[in-house]
Amino acid sequence: MPETINLHSIPPETANDRSAIIGLENKGEFWKPCPGTTKGYLCCGYQIITPSTGCGMYCRYCILQAYFPYQCQVVFTNFDDLANEIKTRLPQKKGVLRFGTGEFGDSLFSEKQSGAAVKIADLLDPYENVIVEFKTKCADISPIFGVQNPEKVIIGFSMNTPAMISCMEEKTASLDQRLSAAEKCLEMGFKVAFHFDPMFIYDNWEEDYRNVVRAIFRVVKDPEKIAWISMGGFRSMPSLKSVLKNRGDHLSLFSGEMICGEDGKLRYFRPLRVALYRAMLDEFNRHFPQITLYMCMESPEVWEESGMIDKIPGGLVKYLDCRAMRLLGLDRA
Repeated sequence: MPETINLHSIPPETANDRSAIIGLENKGEFWKPCPGTTKGYLCCGYQIITPSTGCGMYCRYCILQAYFPYQCQVVFTNFDDLANEIKTRLPQKKGVLRFGTGEFGDSLFSEKQSGAAVKIADLLDPYENVIVEFKTKCADISPIFGVQNPEKVIIGFSMNTPAMISCMEEKTASLDQRLSAAEKCLEMGFKVAFHFDPMFIYDNWEEDYRNVVRAIFRVVKDPEKIAWISMGGFRSMPSLKSVLKNRGDHLSLFSGEMICGEDGKLRYFRPLRVALYRAMLDEFNRHFPQITLYMCMESPEVWEESGMIDKIPGGLVKYLDCRAMRLLGLDRA
């Protein structure tokens, strides 16, 4: 665990170094609901735990570049406060809870230094109504193998096409490395998830994304071990465009047909997003129609036009909660 320092004492060269890891005390809440908007889009109802922020990889589309005043990785050193918050609040909650830690940084990138994921998994393990997911683009996921009960843990892999990984996701694992890591997770008793978010429109995008789906099912022999799969077209706050413009870096991200959505984010024109989702739904249906597949932050109209509205008759949150209950064995209780 890094030594705790004061935010204002960080030298500029450290603050702007993505590979640097510093320790800070978190003086706010560790547990918050997903910050998804209610402005016309369906939120998944995820619960976010934040043991750290930042990431040593460089995804050119990452909103964290515009979100934090620093680029270094921050590990919060007051884990006891995190544990106390969980122990105080969790017993008051009813129903199943889906936790995750990948909102403000890669869940496993600094796991060797912090051990936070293992500690969080073990902290949540006694609660029968809780499942936790750690999202990553890492090839080396071995630091998480020390958890007490992998059956209640999901390792979620961010997925993209080889073309987009090469162009947009610098210093991340290749597609083959991510699939190999997913296979190892399954061997160790974990469930896995796959997140196609963000997805990009470019020449040959459809065949490329279909090929990624095919590759998943070549690796995952038992599709029931896949907790869920999410999809989301590229979207971003306009502030990221300004950050990239100042760097002269990848303004091509914003060169397509984009609109400003009700949540203030730039996103692909609706027919383009629907085309993405319909193609993916078709490919998943060819392999395992029962897969728990959902879209992140899309409107009911897009769900309808994409042919997916029938998946969520009781709403998106209920759809995912029911899947979590099956994974936990609570549907048989």
